[in-house]
Amino acid sequence: MTAFILSLFLVAVAGILLATSILFKKILFGQTGKFPNTSVGHNPNMQKLGISCAKGDAAKEFRQSREVLGCSTDKTGSGCACG
Repeated sequence: MTAFILSLFLVAVAGILLATSILFKKILFGQTGKFPNTSVGHNPNMQKLGISCAKGDAAKEFRQSREVLGCSTDKTGSGCACG
């Protein structure tokens, strides 16, 4: 029981210290606390290297494969009319 109370006390102290550090950074130093954009599709450095997201690459490949097979969407846009 002593170990449980001690660990609970340590977790509470750690939580209080974390909360105060966040408040001090926000209030005293005026930091916004925003994380940098890590999305591959929106990162300018990745775009310079020609790297894009996998989902966009898959959609592009799908469109190209439909064009190669001669498929085009019908006028309603609901399906593929291969000719």
